[in-house]
Amino acid sequence: MRAYFTYSVADSLNLNLVKSASGKEYQAAQIKLADVPAPTYIQFAVAPLLAQLPDATIEIGETSQKAEVRLKLYDYGTVALRYSFPFSGTWQEFTALSRKIKNSESLSQSAQATLASVTAEISAAISSPHKVLLEDYFVAEVQSFKSEVTASQLLQEHRSPLASLVAGEERPLALMEQDEVLRVNFSYMECELAILTWDVAFIFDNLEGANTVDSIIEFANTQLVELRTYDSLLDRYLDEIYKSKAEHMRSNWLQGGKVATRQAERLRYLLVDVRELSDRASNALKMIGDAYYARLYRGLALRLSLSEWQHQVETKLTSVGEVYRFTHDQAEHGRSEFLEFMVIALISIEILINFWHH
Repeated sequence: MRAYFTYSVADSLNLNLVKSASGKEYQAAQIKLADVPAPTYIQFAVAPLLAQLPDATIEIGETSQKAEVRLKLYDYGTVALRYSFPFSGTWQEFTALSRKIKNSESLSQSAQATLASVTAEISAAISSPHKVLLEDYFVAEVQSFKSEVTASQLLQEHRSPLASLVAGEERPLALMEQDEVLRVNFSYMECELAILTWDVAFIFDNLEGANTVDSIIEFANTQLVELRTYDSLLDRYLDEIYKSKAEHMRSNWLQGGKVATRQAERLRYLLVDVRELSDRASNALKMIGDAYYARLYRGLALRLSLSEWQHQVETKLTSVGEVYRFTHDQAEHGRSEFLEFMVIALISIEILINFWHH
């Protein structure tokens, strides 16, 4: 069983500084594909850095479980922690452990403490830190069963217990709910299966294949937490804009022009920054040629509603753009009024001087 905690902590991380700021042995973590009969690659534009952390002892239910802890840092400001719990036993014991791990407060607290330690250690590499946002995800991973079983058999003959495992339920689900839970599934060979939901995945594969799917799952969650970060940032700015508009209405025209100018500049930088950050996260992973893994990623993106989050961010960016144009026009109008006032004042002064001489 694996638990992922993906945090958005900053606008960006300087991975070159990370290597020199810590005593950990970081290594570039490009995705290693399982053996497929097609010339393909899936490659990060900037490879994240990976480091193995000391094992952690976590209270899971009434027992203590030892977990392997792995850290991965992404250049677009995301820190990903993975806790891996080894297991060997019956299906019933596996499903019970999965539920306990997913609901463990001790596990969440351990991840928070590890994050605090990591960010303090790499503080020199953090650019523009912001309020931390979290996405967690859980993977029930099986490398082998006691007796041989195929992907088709799992989906047909063992459908009910498999759906209950993925849904985190003890009791059998209704047939319609089973269909929904198991709807997004992928299998390249009969000896492998990946079932994806919005917060839990089931993977039946060898270690190499499972690691590839895990890497894609982790990457998709980094995209989700980044989109949530941009959405929260835009919400905050829009609230501030509407509040300042109310204050602007109560100010005089000279002060209002200055306020509008400052707001227009702020909005312009906001638009550029969010566009740049969003593009960096969206284009971080290049997928070329491999239909299977590309389909798997798109299936997970659908489950995580990445396109809906992206659309929401784009809609708010459009709103900010419209406010920017309006504010810019206000600033220009304020400057025009000021120049008109100055021209009138100068003409009036000239008339008064001429009148005084005469």
